[in-house]
Amino acid sequence: TKAIVDYVFNGSRFKLFVPSENCYITFALSNIRCRQPSPNPGAISRGQAKAAEPFGDASKRHSRMTVLQRQVEIFCNGVTQGGVITGDLFVGTGGQRRDFAIELVASGLATVDQRKIDYGEAPKIMVDSQTAAQNNKLGIWSVQQVSKEPKVKAYEKGDEKIVDIQISEIRSGNHFFFRVVDDESAKVIDDSMKIFTDTNGTDGAPCDVKVGKVVAALFNDGATTSWYRAKIIEKAAKGKVKVLFIDHGNVAAVAQATHLRPLDMSLGTDRIPAVAKEAQLALAKVRPLEQDDGIDAARMFQGMAWGKDLKARLHGEIEGKVLVTLYDTDVDSPSINEKLTEEGLARIGKRHEVFEVLDRMGNSDSLGKLVKDLKEAQEKARKSRKGMWIYGEIPEEDEE
Repeated sequence: TKAIVDYVFNGSRFKLFVPSENCYITFALSNIRCRQPSPNPGAISRGQAKAAEPFGDASKRHSRMTVLQRQVEIFCNGVTQGGVITGDLFVGTGGQRRDFAIELVASGLATVDQRKIDYGEAPKIMVDSQTAAQNNKLGIWSVQQVSKEPKVKAYEKGDEKIVDIQISEIRSGNHFFFRVVDDESAKVIDDSMKIFTDTNGTDGAPCDVKVGKVVAALFNDGATTSWYRAKIIEKAAKGKVKVLFIDHGNVAAVAQATHLRPLDMSLGTDRIPAVAKEAQLALAKVRPLEQDDGIDAARMFQGMAWGKDLKARLHGEIEGKVLVTLYDTDVDSPSINEKLTEEGLARIGKRHEVFEVLDRMGNSDSLGKLVKDLKEAQEKARKSRKGMWIYGEIPEEDEE
């Protein structure tokens, strides 16, 4: 399809006029990403400006000089949820005709989407062009790349733990906080905060409000109003702050003047670590709460886990979250991870995601068995058209 480039948003995103359809479209090049250019004055005035990234302006300038107000040829192969058409764009004619995405990558002005490489969906010529640009240190590759490896704490194979836990907060169908049953630290901090409440009453006091600082925050659990340890995570509007109650996992917005006060030094996290541990169900992916299947997953998880003593196999930590296989009876019974998957409310990750977890967690036998169990449960759900498998397969955008 012939089109004319009307505007360049960044190196790989354009506003096009399509004469044959007499319409304008927003078009983005498939498989690649260009860095963020400098914000325009309008974005700055609205307070929506994003900081420019290295070579963002260079890639935008190259696109403006090469394709702006010129006729191009496009091949559309997808559309994002935001209505942006994605595909390939060719410039020039005859012997000068070339794939503009490959030109950007070969010049070091764009990178190939790593997910496309992982899934084997990126064209080989595009990956080879990026490799050549890397070897020649062109453009983006002329500056040192910052690795964004997640923080990992893997238990040794013999250190995998099976403990009794209680869920203290549920964030989604696979994300939660838990407390270990009969944990001495939990008893100490619960008793200490009761004494703190009895001593100080429930009136707020001047407090140093800094993001990340641990203070005492007032909370009503439905029976009594008491002080609990809380970490300030965000300053909100109208004199409120958002806090995370570190010994339980729940988040609340509280009034700074009336619901905060300094915490005694003896109750700091350096003396008594946070009792609630953040966790996620190992290898089980769910949809967000904004979607019906995400809500259903959270409700099913709550029904199976809330208010009960559960068995938990702790595999290790990734990005501060403990990876858990959870059981509502004993470790020889089907896990909650498996039950959610069998109902089509969770699914196992892609192969490279599974291999990455197995590798980081030391290829434990228990995780290997979990992979096998989840695959069998997922196949049952797919054949029965349950949950997210209602149409037989998961839409491509859900695979991201």
